Amino acid sequence: MTLLIVCAFLLVGGISFISGMVLLRLLPAVGADRFAKPASAIEGSILRWEDMPKTGLRSTLERVGQKFGPRKEVERAKTRERLVVAGFPDPNALLFFVGTKVALGLGLGSAYFFYGLALQRVVPNLIAISLILAVVGFFIPDFWLHNRIKERKRKILFALPDVLDLLMVCVEAGMSLDAAVTRVAEEPEGRSSPLHQEMMRTQLEIRAGRPRAEAYRALGDRTGVQDVKGLMGAFIQTDKLGTPLGKTLRVHADAARMQRRHRAEERAHMAPLKMIFPTVIFLFPAFFLVTMAPALLNLLNLFGALAR
Repeated sequence: MTLLIVCAFLLVGGISFISGMVLLRLLPAVGADRFAKPASAIEGSILRWEDMPKTGLRSTLERVGQKFGPRKEVERAKTRERLVVAGFPDPNALLFFVGTKVALGLGLGSAYFFYGLALQRVVPNLIAISLILAVVGFFIPDFWLHNRIKERKRKILFALPDVLDLLMVCVEAGMSLDAAVTRVAEEPEGRSSPLHQEMMRTQLEIRAGRPRAEAYRALGDRTGVQDVKGLMGAFIQTDKLGTPLGKTLRVHADAARMQRRHRAEERAHMAPLKMIFPTVIFLFPAFFLVTMAPALLNLLNLFGALAR
C-alpha cells in the first residue's frame, strides 16, 4: 500500500513538472521573463536617496530628529561626517540618527515607570533610575555608530591590498585609471565590501560630471582611512603630473600588503595577553578546586580527628 502511494505521488509530481517546463518554453504568455523583477522594483543609483522607500517609523523618527536635532551647523556637520564614514551617506540619516537617540532615551527612561505600573506598586528610586536609563538609551546609538565605523575601517584596510593588486594588473594591461577602478568595483565578490562600494560611487560621480580630483578626495574622506586618503592623493598627483601610474600602484600595493601582515602579527602577539583574563577567571578556580580539594579534605579530617 505504501509503495503504491509513493509511486502515485512520483507519477503526479513528474507529470506536473514536465507540463510546467513545456509551458514555460513553448507559450510566450507564461515565459520565464515574466517572473523577473520589474523595472520599477530594481534598485536605483546609489547617488539618489529620494526614491528609496520609507516606512512610517522612519518618517516619524526623521521628524523627531528634525525637531530635536542640533541647531549649530558645526555639530550637524560633525555628526553627518561620522555617519558618512559609517556608510550612511543619505542626507536624512542625520535626522534618523538623532530621532533614534531621542526615542531610545524616552523609551528607556519611561520603562522603569511602566514597570512600576505593571507591578501596581511604587518602585524605589524612580527618578534616579529613570534618568540613568534615559542617558543610557540616548547614548546607545553613539556606541553602535562607533563600533560600526571601527568595523568598516577594518574591512576597508583588509580589502585594500587586494584592490591595489587588481588595479595594478588592470593598469599595466593598458587600461586607464577610471576603467580600472570601474572594472575592480564591479567584481561580484566585492559587492559586500565597503571599499568596492565607495569606488563604484566615485565612478558614478565622475560620470555625472564631478571633477576627478574632487571625487577621489571625497572617496578618501568617506572611508576615513588614512591609507586610502594617501592613495587618493597619489592618484590626484599622478593625474596632474602625468607620472606612470603602474609604479605608484605597485609601491602602494607592497606597502599595504606589508601593513596587513604587520597587523596580523600584532594581533597574533596580543592573543596570549587577551587569553590571560578568561583563563584566570574561568579556568584557574576549577584547577585549584581539582588539585587542592583532596588535600583540604584530608586536612579537615585530620583536624577533626585531633579535636576528638
